[in-house]
Amino acid sequence: MNIKERKELDFSSFPNVIKMMIEENANAASIIDELIELKGESNSLATLILLDDMNIRGVQLDNLYQMCNQSIETFYKTVISITKDDINSLNQKTSPLCIYKAVFEGTSKDRKMNPQKYIFTDEEREKYFKNRQNYYTVEKDLYPTIKIKDALKTISAKGFICGYEKEYINNHEKETYRIFYNKNGDIIQTISQDNKDVFLWEDSKLNVIDTKDGINYISYVIELKDHPFQTYDELLNNAENFVKTFQIPTIKAIAGIKYKYKNPSYSSFVTSSIYDLLTFETTYQELDNGLKKIFAPLLEIASDLAYDEIINHLNADDGIEIATNLQNILGYSLSKSKLLKAKDRFCEAHGYKTNTEKKRFVSKLMSDDPYTKDMNHRIINVLKHDIEKVTSD
Repeated sequence: MNIKERKELDFSSFPNVIKMMIEENANAASIIDELIELKGESNSLATLILLDDMNIRGVQLDNLYQMCNQSIETFYKTVISITKDDINSLNQKTSPLCIYKAVFEGTSKDRKMNPQKYIFTDEEREKYFKNRQNYYTVEKDLYPTIKIKDALKTISAKGFICGYEKEYINNHEKETYRIFYNKNGDIIQTISQDNKDVFLWEDSKLNVIDTKDGINYISYVIELKDHPFQTYDELLNNAENFVKTFQIPTIKAIAGIKYKYKNPSYSSFVTSSIYDLLTFETTYQELDNGLKKIFAPLLEIASDLAYDEIINHLNADDGIEIATNLQNILGYSLSKSKLLKAKDRFCEAHGYKTNTEKKRFVSKLMSDDPYTKDMNHRIINVLKHDIEKVTSD
């Protein structure tokens, strides 16, 4: 059995630790952001090291957060006082999703010496699968992947229609990206590996509606990679148990998928997410009318969201690298005015007033405020970057 060992964490910078811990899982990244906001960088780093010792990264981190009712305070308390039962429950939940096993008494050093101890055996997977009805039952026809023809029949039978379909080549093999929706505005995103006749569930958002006092509340619940319909039926029957939140569904640009999977310089999920937002206006025109109606709110704010993300990450150690790499992939420079507007929104959100509406571009970058001085310097470095267009070949 060929074992793909997890690499030891790179402690040269905190962003490097985060990048390795999330394993390109967007939900895990959001959780770490919440953790840093709650506990600060030092405590968060210590927490991540503790998680890594237990071999918990990426999708496992996301599933542990789900077990904690999506409460970052509960998540933190659970990590620092985790029990063997918690570890067992987490392994029940993640066994279909990844090869790595959480270990109660583990260390990164031991993992390097005994990697097989930190990976599910076939027998363990089978045991967890049989017991899974106590957690999240997975329909057999959706575990973990099914043939393309069978999947399309299943989706159609559940009342979903395809509103977007795009073929692309990934490592010389044809794949197809599809987005399905139903009359309730539920979204299911998929990728099929055509040459292998395999259909994969991607992140999906189901529109769970709960009526209370005559008001409809909407909650998009994202936990549908391998068993969307089983989970959806459960959510519809228990909608009142979910936190009432609203999230606009996002959509992947096909060019973004090509870069993400083929180009080593485009491996950052941060870069790919921003890329999708910046190029969404073009993608939007290819959606059918039903999907256009669902994604219309995203069309209105996609550009602002992208620039807000750029400014937010410019605060981090690798922020300039992210922004310059993004420009290489786009093949053009980021908008000066949109960068500055996003910077103003960022500063105002942190309690600093700005008054730059009537100033010229250069004067907008002048500031005696140390809080914005460094950000201005970073923006200049991004804008003076010479574009080196990246291709997917």
